[in-house]
Amino acid sequence: MRRITPAGRLGLLTGMALVTGALMLPLSASAAAERPTRADAPPRPAKVLLKQGKAPTARAASCYAPMAGDWHNIDASTRAMARALVDFTCNDVILCDQFGNCTGGDSYYSMRMFGKCSPTNCDWGRLRAYDMGDGWIRSIYNFGFKTSHVWLKTYSYWGLTYLRVWVHNDFAPWDGRADYTTDEWMLR
Repeated sequence: MRRITPAGRLGLLTGMALVTGALMLPLSASAAAERPTRADAPPRPAKVLLKQGKAPTARAASCYAPMAGDWHNIDASTRAMARALVDFTCNDVILCDQFGNCTGGDSYYSMRMFGKCSPTNCDWGRLRAYDMGDGWIRSIYNFGFKTSHVWLKTYSYWGLTYLRVWVHNDFAPWDGRADYTTDEWMLR
């Protein structure tokens, strides 16, 4: 029979505690890889909106940004996101000096979200948004007591372009509130 030394026993117990502790921890939202799921279409707009069709806007081919604009929630009674300002920075020109040092070529979206608050909406601030594939962009707002993963994507329904705003709110364990997700539609 093999005998375990006190140092070996300590190492074995430490390893078992680490494994047991790792198994007991709940998965956080980032570990669970929260992503938007398929959504139902927004409610059909009033005929007034459908008749206000706008002429196509001319755009440069290299920097087309269909998501850019000032978006407002179609549900005035929302308790979540009231507004989204989406900007696009177009740096499609790359300049190089005679030594091969190049700058530029960094085009990206940024978002400035406004949560529903009273008497005025809460400005969450402006963050750079990252391409998440399949038409989605995402920014992560960290408020200390919660982290909000904000996903944006445009959809076309009834001749209008909608912005879908999907937000997963992950509260800090010490906060005590349950995580939740909102899924809302906006128009320009």
